[in-house]
Amino acid sequence: MSPSATATSSALPSLRNQPRHTPSLECHPPPKPSPLSEPQLATLDTLRTQIQSNETFSAKQKAWASDDTLVRYLKARKWNLQEAKQAVVESIQWHESYNPAKLDREGLWTETSAGKLYVSGFDMESRPLLYMKPRLENTAASPAQIRHVCFHLETAIALMPEGVQNLAILIDFSGSSMRTNPGVAVAREIINVLGSHYPERLGKAYIIHAPWFFFPFYKLISPFIDPVTKSKINFVDMKKQKPRFLVSTPSSSAPASEVDAASVRSSKKSSSPAGANGASGSALDNINLLDMIPEDMLEQEYGGSSDYVYDQEAYWTAVEKVLAEAEKKEQA
Repeated sequence: MSPSATATSSALPSLRNQPRHTPSLECHPPPKPSPLSEPQLATLDTLRTQIQSNETFSAKQKAWASDDTLVRYLKARKWNLQEAKQAVVESIQWHESYNPAKLDREGLWTETSAGKLYVSGFDMESRPLLYMKPRLENTAASPAQIRHVCFHLETAIALMPEGVQNLAILIDFSGSSMRTNPGVAVAREIINVLGSHYPERLGKAYIIHAPWFFFPFYKLISPFIDPVTKSKINFVDMKKQKPRFLVSTPSSSAPASEVDAASVRSSKKSSSPAGANGASGSALDNINLLDMIPEDMLEQEYGGSSDYVYDQEAYWTAVEKVLAEAEKKEQA
């Protein structure tokens, strides 16, 4: 089917096919990060000077290397100046050659046809929500799969409101099989790209309906995942989900991050199968999704009220608008 053709039936109400690309009223700004120490400020200043004084970089590339970006790279490299500088330079070069935000309908049409990945909704801290549904995998391992992931990461970044630096990921393994699960080689490559060019971008990851074969697979790739990243991965028991008003929280005004931390501390029973926590390195979690994601942002099958139904043509139209607006901002 041509990329210009509608991928799915137009019988569904059009509003259901529109991805949720605007935060709801329940979404709030994330907590402000802790102030940098004097040595950290000095390291940031040095890195900024080195990047901004590099005459080989264009004005657009220098604008990309904002203080927020440099701090993320420094944090990921444990504030090692030389390692962070090398990583920033490599990412500038990678963005120039790879162009992960490229609007390539034809090249990504097959990858986006099934709706196995898409950005729709925001969590309580206004982080864009990336849904992943491995059961819908429709292609063999290839570079196109990596580009597909990067394309959606760029979409999520373009949707981040002011002050938001991370995204949330919901991975639903229901109905998946060993055949549809990504191979170790592809997973390692994705982890490498994420660590190299999207450091400190993951805010939270929620793994739902993890099958038995997921944990041996996860054990194989776990050594390649940064410990900080592992700590952000949560296994969700859908049988224990409750409406938000039934869940006791430390304070009605506490931000989602505090509620999450309190719920983890309050329970020492993992909601994942035996051994999952040891394999993943994630925190013990009794996660209630409606504490983390507003009801109208979370899809109905996960306890929310969003009736969003993926439609390829409608999704592309929405994403093209998002990325075009982001491009205009970069050029302003």
